[in-house]
Amino acid sequence: MQDMVEDLKVTEAVVVKTTLLQQITTLVREVPETKDVFRGSDGFLLLVHVLSTLSTTIGRRGSQSTRDVMTCIQSVFTLASEVLKGHAANIEFFEESIGYSSLSDAVDPLVCNALTADVTLGCLLALSFGDFFLADFFCSLRTKLPETEAMHIHFLEFTPHLCSISLPGTFDVLWSFILRTMNTDRVLRLIVYRLLEHLTHSTHRNIAVLSMQNILPHLFKMWKANMNSARDDDKEHRFLAKILRRLLEMGASTQDSRDLLQCAAKQDGTIDTDMLELLRSSAKSRWPQHFSLDGCSALAMSSTKAKTFPAHGFTFMAWIWLERMPSEPHKLFSMSSGSSEVVALSLGSNGALALRSRAVQKVEMLPESKLSTSRWTHIALVHHNHRSSHPSVCLFLDGVLSDSLQWPYPKFDETSPVTFKVGDDVAIVESSWCVASAYLLSVALDDDFPRFIHHLGPRYSESFQDQTLIRFLTYEASTSLNMYITAQGASLPESSHLKKAIRGDSIISDSSIIFCVAPQLHDKKDQIVTRSGVFTVRCRSLDLAVWRIGGAAILLHLVALAQTPHELSRALSVFSDCLRNSWQNSDDMERLHGYDVLASTLRARSHLIDMTGFETLFEFLGLNFRSPDLSTVTNTIAYRAVALDFELWSKTSADIQRAHLEHFAFLLRASRYRKFNIKMRLSKLGIVRKLLFAIQSAWYPQESISLAVNTLELVAQSSFTTEEAIKPIVSYVVAALADESRSLSSSSPRSTTSRGNLLRSSTKDKAEQVLEALVSMMRIPSLHSKLGSALPMPRICLLLLGSHPSSHTACQVLAMLGLNLKASLLSGKNFELASGWSILKTVLPRVWDRSVHDAALDILPGRPGDRSNDDSGSPQMLSVFLFALYQGLSIRNDSAEPDEAPSKDAVIWILDDLTKLHESSLSFRRVFRSQSTAQLLLDGLNMFCPVRQLPGTLDAKISVKLTHFGLLVAMGKYISTSQKQQILDIVRPDAQSKGQAEPVDTSGSRLEFAQADAVRKASAHLEEWRKTILISERKRFRQTLLDLQEKRRRIASFEESMSASTTERDLWPHIARKRIWKLDETEGPHRIRTKMESYLEMLVQDSRSTGQEDPSSAFDSELLSLSQSELATPNTVVVPSWTGEDGDHQLAEEITEDKLRRVRHQLEPGDVIEAVSTVCRVAGVDSFLGMLIFGRTHLYMLEGLVENSEGEIIDADNVPEGLFLISGSPVDVQNSQRAQRWSLEQVLGFSDRMFLFQDVGFEIFFKDSRTLLVIFLDKSRRQAASQMLSRMKTSDPSPTPGSILPKSLLRCRSSASAIEKELQLAQQRWQNRELSNFAYLSILNQLSGRTPNDATQYPVFPWVLNDYDSEVLDLSSPNVFRDLTKPMGALTAERREDAETRYANLKSVDEEPFHYGTHFSSSMIVCHFNIRMQPFTSMFKTLQGGDWDLPDRLFTDIRRAYSLASHDIRGDVRELIPEFFTCPEFLENSSNLDFGISQTTGERVHNVRLPAWAKGDPLLFIVMHRRVLESHYVSENLPAWIDLIWGCKQRDVDSVNVFHPLSYEGAIDLDKIDDDLERKATVGIIHNFGQTPKKLFTSPHPPRNLEGFLSLPVTIARGVPEDALVLARDEMPFKVVLDVAVSNISVDLFDGKYDSIRPLPRGTIDLPSNGHEQIEWDQNAGDGSMRLISHGKVTQVIEQVALACAAFADQDTLVTGSGDNIVRIWRVNQGQVAHLGFVGSPGRPRRHASSMLSMTHLLRGHTQRVACIATSRTWSVIVSGSEDGSAIVWDLNRGSYRHSIWHGNENLKAEVYLSAINESTGYIATCSISHLMLHTINARPIARLDTVRALITSLAFHEREYSHLDILAAGHDDGSITLWTWNADGTPTGMQAQWEFVEVRRMNSGEGVSGVALGSVTALRFIGERLCAGYASGLTYMWTIST
Repeated sequence: MQDMVEDLKVTEAVVVKTTLLQQITTLVREVPETKDVFRGSDGFLLLVHVLSTLSTTIGRRGSQSTRDVMTCIQSVFTLASEVLKGHAANIEFFEESIGYSSLSDAVDPLVCNALTADVTLGCLLALSFGDFFLADFFCSLRTKLPETEAMHIHFLEFTPHLCSISLPGTFDVLWSFILRTMNTDRVLRLIVYRLLEHLTHSTHRNIAVLSMQNILPHLFKMWKANMNSARDDDKEHRFLAKILRRLLEMGASTQDSRDLLQCAAKQDGTIDTDMLELLRSSAKSRWPQHFSLDGCSALAMSSTKAKTFPAHGFTFMAWIWLERMPSEPHKLFSMSSGSSEVVALSLGSNGALALRSRAVQKVEMLPESKLSTSRWTHIALVHHNHRSSHPSVCLFLDGVLSDSLQWPYPKFDETSPVTFKVGDDVAIVESSWCVASAYLLSVALDDDFPRFIHHLGPRYSESFQDQTLIRFLTYEASTSLNMYITAQGASLPESSHLKKAIRGDSIISDSSIIFCVAPQLHDKKDQIVTRSGVFTVRCRSLDLAVWRIGGAAILLHLVALAQTPHELSRALSVFSDCLRNSWQNSDDMERLHGYDVLASTLRARSHLIDMTGFETLFEFLGLNFRSPDLSTVTNTIAYRAVALDFELWSKTSADIQRAHLEHFAFLLRASRYRKFNIKMRLSKLGIVRKLLFAIQSAWYPQESISLAVNTLELVAQSSFTTEEAIKPIVSYVVAALADESRSLSSSSPRSTTSRGNLLRSSTKDKAEQVLEALVSMMRIPSLHSKLGSALPMPRICLLLLGSHPSSHTACQVLAMLGLNLKASLLSGKNFELASGWSILKTVLPRVWDRSVHDAALDILPGRPGDRSNDDSGSPQMLSVFLFALYQGLSIRNDSAEPDEAPSKDAVIWILDDLTKLHESSLSFRRVFRSQSTAQLLLDGLNMFCPVRQLPGTLDAKISVKLTHFGLLVAMGKYISTSQKQQILDIVRPDAQSKGQAEPVDTSGSRLEFAQADAVRKASAHLEEWRKTILISERKRFRQTLLDLQEKRRRIASFEESMSASTTERDLWPHIARKRIWKLDETEGPHRIRTKMESYLEMLVQDSRSTGQEDPSSAFDSELLSLSQSELATPNTVVVPSWTGEDGDHQLAEEITEDKLRRVRHQLEPGDVIEAVSTVCRVAGVDSFLGMLIFGRTHLYMLEGLVENSEGEIIDADNVPEGLFLISGSPVDVQNSQRAQRWSLEQVLGFSDRMFLFQDVGFEIFFKDSRTLLVIFLDKSRRQAASQMLSRMKTSDPSPTPGSILPKSLLRCRSSASAIEKELQLAQQRWQNRELSNFAYLSILNQLSGRTPNDATQYPVFPWVLNDYDSEVLDLSSPNVFRDLTKPMGALTAERREDAETRYANLKSVDEEPFHYGTHFSSSMIVCHFNIRMQPFTSMFKTLQGGDWDLPDRLFTDIRRAYSLASHDIRGDVRELIPEFFTCPEFLENSSNLDFGISQTTGERVHNVRLPAWAKGDPLLFIVMHRRVLESHYVSENLPAWIDLIWGCKQRDVDSVNVFHPLSYEGAIDLDKIDDDLERKATVGIIHNFGQTPKKLFTSPHPPRNLEGFLSLPVTIARGVPEDALVLARDEMPFKVVLDVAVSNISVDLFDGKYDSIRPLPRGTIDLPSNGHEQIEWDQNAGDGSMRLISHGKVTQVIEQVALACAAFADQDTLVTGSGDNIVRIWRVNQGQVAHLGFVGSPGRPRRHASSMLSMTHLLRGHTQRVACIATSRTWSVIVSGSEDGSAIVWDLNRGSYRHSIWHGNENLKAEVYLSAINESTGYIATCSISHLMLHTINARPIARLDTVRALITSLAFHEREYSHLDILAAGHDDGSITLWTWNADGTPTGMQAQWEFVEVRRMNSGEGVSGVALGSVTALRFIGERLCAGYASGLTYMWTIST
């Protein structure tokens, strides 16, 4: 072998090379041992060399030299295949030492040459499959084209050899070459498509390899390009679609899924149906990441790294997928000790498992444990050490015990090495299978716990340490688990592993996991070793990609885009498939209220729902249309929102309506789980009430009502309880029938409209159908008994009957009565006590028809039928018959109205049936013992004398029958003798001769008089009860309708919030609404507002366009109307006392109207309303009516709703005018109902405020930097609210870091002495330069009642400059400054004289004099300056009456504005607002508003014209202007200006500083003005003119200490910006030295001072102000879990967050960035209750002593891993950097996207791996490998630095409240630190300002202690005027300035 290899190295001739290659190949085949020799002789390197030299010897086409080269190529590849085939060592050597890139380089020239391309490609294909029959694949197939059929036939010859790709790397090389020429070579393209189609439909291994080779994106790109030109018969397009579908079923990368989703929505907003089909295929993917094992292959753990062999039992668990059964027994798992096996689990060729143990020395077949192919199966082998009462070996398949054995526990030699193996790398067996995860535990699990682990699914591959493992269960899994627990009942003890896991207890400790095998963990290069044919498949299904890209909102949006039934059904298919197996997306749906949104979306598209869409949706909910017996409800939340939205389904087609209503039968009748469905799923959903509401409404068409009623009957039967079914149904029927009878009795037929008649008839029909259903249910004995025990049924019968029933109602009531009488003897007595029979006598004759007759006949004694005895029936019923007979006969005497009595036909029926009964029934004859019964017959006989009727007429017929019946009765033995004689006297024929034929006058019948009074009373009682129930039901109906309207409004807000979260980085930015920017109300330090937030442009649309309609439109107004008397009745309904012994059975429910029900849904879970107050939120000049709600745990501000005088919640637009005195802007009542909430812990403090000089304002400050200003109706209500908040807010107010809020502001009703003390402290700090001028003025504004929330009391700042013309500002010259000792109105002699003249003139006419007719601060001034920035833009328009001012009167030029305010005799005296020193955005017209054309310049009014020294840059203006404010001159003269505004000269005549009297506090009391017009006018003056701040000082303000550096406090001599050059590293490092690089420097703050400084490694951060608690994560671990450590112990583990970076914003808020591209915000619940999320349930709270984390926001925007996080509570922002080349600025409070900062471009995306935020200025620094970039908080670019030459490894801003020189420290990889600042000093004259980084100093670190190399600077942090630096060596040094 070695000689041949050496000869091959030296030979040049191609033919000789070929010969040698063939000889070596033969030798290798004959002597396999020579493969090792070949490797050792550099054979592989030689093969690559031979290939690389062949291209130079290729001749012309067909020449001998060309043929020789082709032969040589084939020989090289044949030899390579032989030496690699089945030889693990050679494969490993080739892949790691030679590499596929070398092979690619070598064959590149051969592929580029057309003569050798096909041969080379064929050889690469043959090598990748290890079968050289494929070498001619491309050559021979090319000859068959363009005849595609011939090509396909020839292709079949190759298919047996296209088995399994054995060398994926070679196939990758092949694919890279194919891609080059595929687009231009159609023949090659068709061949490749055919090849790929075969491979994707052949073996799992092949499709897995193709998925991992990145083939999908290329094919998808071709398919997209081909789509527009493709015809229906385009075979290429069909091929491609088929291949893509198969590849997508295996999964795709997140980016591929993103591309696919992006293409699904076209530019016009419609769906691309082809893309939707691909999406649908992709959504079907269920593959977890897994290992593919073919043949002889295994995953092994070496013994040296193994934990101790389990002595007390073990558990082996694995998720297995079999493609085909092995040809002979094949080991799945084995444990070996030394050379012998201890335990082995194997799989037979029939799928049965077998177990072998050293302890018993035999193989035990387990026939019950059989695996199936093509499905994931969970295997759990549990071996107990000591278990006498139960089997010691248990095998579980899919969590269910399948086999057990009583075997002894195996022993093993502790001195021998142990090997654990998954798979079989010894036996040569044909097999193909996959492993998703495998665990070996050193504990034996309980018998019920494998079931729980099985339900976690094959995707779960973590370490079971998360306390909320149940959150990883899907809806289906949790339902299945619930079923099991319910079925087990009490037999499952509380101590079982299963119940403990659900409670959140740890079952499997981390130390008990001996090994875990999973693809996610395989990156660690840990102890798991792959042997032979193991291929790692890291597929990602669409649902996981959706979760990363946008979550459930994408799926909802996709459904909303559907415009045809086909699109909708396909979109629903994608929707359900992406939710079904993804707990993440399911959680997201609940968080977004997504199921409500889905129902709303479907309601608007109900006409598009077809049977496919319906079945797709309901299969997702748990129904099984193929096997109805398996139907259940898996997702209760979705089921309630979608399936129980009867309005939605009533709008669909008749087929869908039927299918929807019939689905209840699946659940309640057909399903084998019906008991579970009833008890655990449907019983508490109020379905009966929902159905009754739907039946009452006009939703369903008339033809569907019977279906709905059948469904109602079915549902009611399943849960026939008093509250759920009985009361609702009976109440509805009583109310509906009562309403009907009232309308009949109260209106004549002619007076009602046809719609009213139609409505009433439909209401009556519905009620009768429901009544019929109720009677049907009563026929079931068990239900009848429940009904009887729940309600007094005899009286209910009378209640239902009413006074004017229809014959149908009467029949049903009689049937009900009959059932009651049959069931209980007591019922008859109770019925008689209630005068029931008398009422029946009164009511029934009016409606007596055949049906009523038959129903009544059923109640008579002796009625033939299925009765058990002849005595059943009620004797009293005969009296009803005889009374009806009497009424019928009395028509002849005109003593009854024809409509009030039975017809003659009815009389005949009565007589016939009574005669038959008398003849056949003894019990019937006995009834006539009652004299009153016989008397009724006598009365009838007297009324209708038989002998006087004319023969042959109907009357004669009646006469004969009546005579016959009379004689029968008279001849009976039970009638009394006297009555018998009376009857005979009437009916005897000879009586006529005796002159007794005259009828007896019965008008004064004894019966009528005796019982009339009792009947009247009973009827009155019934009517009263009926009316009560009617009112109760109407109120309930009205309440339900209001709830429905409120729910619609709420869902609309959910939809709006989902729309508002869309950004330009979303999937479909082209169909998103336009975004508009406005100033955020969140405040920074000193109450600065400079952050911008975006909001969506409002859409103007009507309900018709959206399909949303007011639910009340479906109901007639009559149904909703309650009369004044009904509304005036008490809300609590009481049943009349006549119910006697049944008095407890109240039918009408006690509906105590919940007046606050409209707002309860806004409450946090578990919160309770303590108090409510109507307020007006003030924002600038806008005001919003709403409610301030004090909950037990939260504070709420709800706009658009108010509480009226009765305590009811009403819409704000119904409020009487003038409720609040707000002039200048109307109270906004048309706004959407905005809701804000804060936990009481977030309340930092609160303060009373004046509003229009009235003491009714209340300002609340929150820890999240937001504030709320509300005004109350009067002072007393404000005081009550502040006292309420004082009681709730117990903790002492302490300002958040970075904010400067005086403590007196944080306490309500601060005393004058407290404010004075705070003022003195602030003054002292300002004098000592601890506060900047800006900060001090901010405090004075706040203490004097000025607030950014109120434009009439906006903070006021001085004009500080006089020079707005110079190119360069000379701050050393006093001439550039404004004179601060004078007010603006007296800066020039002319203006001063004008002001003094005005004062004198007013004084001379005895009016209160003032100098100025305008003020230095007013709402108009504020809006005038801020006009370019929302919301001030809208406010300005409001103040101007809805339009802009004239262009020349707008704020267009700073120099001109100053001139008007300081010099112009006609100008005003305005001062400035804080934005002039903080916010560059207010100077720019970024919204491109059209302000018009200036008449002066002729130019369009756009951005504000800046002074020359600002160089056209608003930011430079702000920076320079602030520098002027902090200058020596201003510091020196500021006290004089303070005296004018807040001090002793506030109303000083000599200082020319007196303003309008109404601008001063206390000048007027609005409450004492009685005249409304005068009061309104006064309010208008105060509002528009302006208000002078509250006076703070009575003596001249003291000066500032101006010695030394003005930028440093008096107590600090030196600082970093001032003395950067003398900053030096300490000699000694910190005592704490880490083993790894320092990543983070933790600093504890104690009493505002730095207490302890700790360097921390990567993957660890400390909880702020809590040194004993830390967050830890392992960046390299695949599990991605986050651990909370307290006192060194793990207290919480959160799995599947893939943590990459984290930072605390404050002690309550953690922000993390993850490998799944998501930024998460967590709340730190310190020692409080944290909820355990359980999919489909609210979870059970657990109390913890240590802190617990709970997630509050998910932020999606990045498309790749998040690499760094920076947070700032001061500015309420997060900055996240990512591998996608961008940083994103997020709002911390709302968890919303704000801005993107891009590094690089589309082609070059440099990872942003560092970010930092300046707490003082809000500036943001981000760093990538190419650039360091600086932006403002609104992502306005400032400066950019190229960092390629000096790689930056860490960043830190120098923090100071104000510094004249900003400093950014950057650590480098060479250990040096650079201090940078930035300025625009280098800008060329006349150019726009150009900012640049300027190096202040570069500091070299040198070596560490003892000469240790420090390495790169990995962490930096400024601590005061010191710089702390951590290094890669683990050392930490402090850099200080020597004093």
